[in-house]
Order: sequence, then structure tokens, then C-alpha cells
Amino acid sequence: MKLKINSVFGKLIFEGDFPSMKECLLAAAKSGADLRGADLSSANLSNANLSGADLSGADGKKLKISKLKVFTGLYKYQVWALLAKDGSRWVRMGCLFRSLDDWEKIGIRESNNKEFPDDGSEKSEERARAFEFAKREAELL
Repeated sequence: MKLKINSVFGKLIFEGDFPSMKECLLAAAKSGADLRGADLSSANLSNANLSGADLSGADGKKLKISKLKVFTGLYKYQVWALLAKDGSRWVRMGCLFRSLDDWEKIGIRESNNKEFPDDGSEKSEERARAFEFAKREAELL
């Protein structure tokens, strides 16, 4: 499979011919390709191996993914919006992975005060905006 990975601005980040998406991503990682800002919006992740993903906030549930969107560049860490096959909607903010129901109970501004205190700082506000974006995406899935 011939694959090109472009930034959201259209700049070529990585290119190659590989037998699978997994092989491509491994080659990109080994080459030192910086995939931050990569536009993977049309990538088919249905057979992706997410075994290294930190799903610790999932309360031990084995989620079967129906739809998943992954965003980089919204704030310091990767952000996921996910629709599970059971209809539940989830957002991952860095290492925190919770259902929208749980996020509502906790609140984004109170979820990681050690690293992102609710002090009106730019990094705190950027994280809050990233969450609102991901939450909306999860609701639309």
C-alpha cells in the first residue's frame, strides 16, 4: 500500500510503500517522522492495534470501538473522541480516558489540577477548549 501522510496544512510529512498501515506507522516512527499535526482524518483504523494505548481511565471496561477520532495539536497531549459499540461516548485527554458522563461529574477544570490548575492560565484554557472540541466531536459521532 502506497501511503503519504500530510500535515493538516498539506505539507508532506512521510511517504512510503508498505504492506499495512501498521508497517507504515512503525517505519514512520523509526525514521523519526514527527506526526504531530498529521492529517489522519481519512485513515481507516478498524484493524489498528491499540494495545499500547493507556485505557486506564476506562474502569476496566473492554470497549468495542464503533468510531474513533484522534486529534493532535489541540493542546499538549493527544485527544480522542470515541463512540463505543454500546453507544457510550468517551473522551481521552492525554492519559485521562473517561466517558462523557464521568467527565460531566468531574469537570475538565478539576480533572488534573496538578498539571493544569484552574487558574485562567493559557495552558489551562487551551486544555479546556480542547476538551470542549473533543466532547462535541464525540457527541457527533
